[in-house]
Amino acid sequence: MRMRDAINYVTVHDTACTNEIPNSCVVVEIAANILAWEIPDNKYGDKLPMIPSTAHVQRGKILYHLPIRATVKSRGGVPLSGRSLVVKSNRSNDTVRVLGATDSNGCATIVLESREPGGAMLTVADEDITAAPLRITLKEAWYEAGFHITHYIIADERDAHGPMVRVPGISGSHRQDFLFGAGGVPMQGTGETLDHRIIRWDGGGGGWRSNAAGHPDILNNPADARLSETDAAHGRFADVVANRSIAVDPAVIPARARVYIASSDGSRVVGERSADDTGGGIRGAHIDHFSGPGSAATRAWQASGGDLQNARVKFLA
Repeated sequence: MRMRDAINYVTVHDTACTNEIPNSCVVVEIAANILAWEIPDNKYGDKLPMIPSTAHVQRGKILYHLPIRATVKSRGGVPLSGRSLVVKSNRSNDTVRVLGATDSNGCATIVLESREPGGAMLTVADEDITAAPLRITLKEAWYEAGFHITHYIIADERDAHGPMVRVPGISGSHRQDFLFGAGGVPMQGTGETLDHRIIRWDGGGGGWRSNAAGHPDILNNPADARLSETDAAHGRFADVVANRSIAVDPAVIPARARVYIASSDGSRVVGERSADDTGGGIRGAHIDHFSGPGSAATRAWQASGGDLQNARVKFLA
C-alpha cells in the first residue's frame, strides 16, 4: 500500500481483486483527505428518505429525497473547511446536489433525489479525497406531509327497516329503503344484502325526494333506478376490502401502492393498507379508509379512535 504524502496510517474498508501474475504488485493509493458518510435521522427517528410535500407522483413513481452528511478531514484528523465536493451517483436518472462547501467542521450536506427504487451508489470524484462508496437502497419512504385520515362505508341492508320488495335484476326480496333510500345503495353506490351479496346502483331514479326536515329521503322514481348484482365492491384500481383498502389522491399516492398509517405520535397504528380507490373529495394529503358495510363498520372505526389529523404515512411499495 502506498500513501500519498504519508503522515499517518488509516484503515479503509472496501473490496478489491488482486491479479494472478506471480511476484506482481498491487498498488492501492490513499488520498490525502478522508471522507466519511452519514445519513442523519429524519423527523420520525429513522434514516428512511422523505417524500416532499410539493412532489407529485410521476408515471406511478414517488420522489425519494434523502439528505446525507459528508465530513472531510485530513489524515491527521483536521477538518477540511471551505471545500466544494463533487459527488456522483452510478445511476443516470438520480439527482445529486451538494448544498454548499464544507463548514468549519468539514461537513457538507448532500441531497440525493430519485424516482427509481432499488440500489444506488454514491462516489466522490475529487482525486485528493478517499471515500468508500456509499451504497443506498431506495424502497420505503415517509411522506413529509401529515395526512388527514377519514373513513367510508358501503350500505348495509341490516341498517334498513322498510318493507321487503322485489326489483328486476336482483334476486330475492330486499328492504325498500336499502334499495332506494338515502341511507342505502343509491347514496353509497354499493351495498351488502342480508345474505352478504353485493348490490350496485347503476344510475336512474329521478333524484331525491326530501323528508320533512328537508334531507334526502328516497328516490323520486324508484322504478327507474337501475340496480345490479356484482361480485365485489369495486374501487377505481381494484376491489375494495374492509380494513385493507383506502381511497387516495393518485397524484400523491400511486395506484395500488401499499402504505403504513399511524397517528402523529405513533401511539395508534392503523397499519398497512392498499391504495385501491379514489374519491371526489380526496385531494392532497387525505386518505379515506374503507371500513366495510354500514353502521357496524362506522362504530368499529369510531371505537378504534376515529378520524386522524396530521397522521404519519409511510410508502412501502
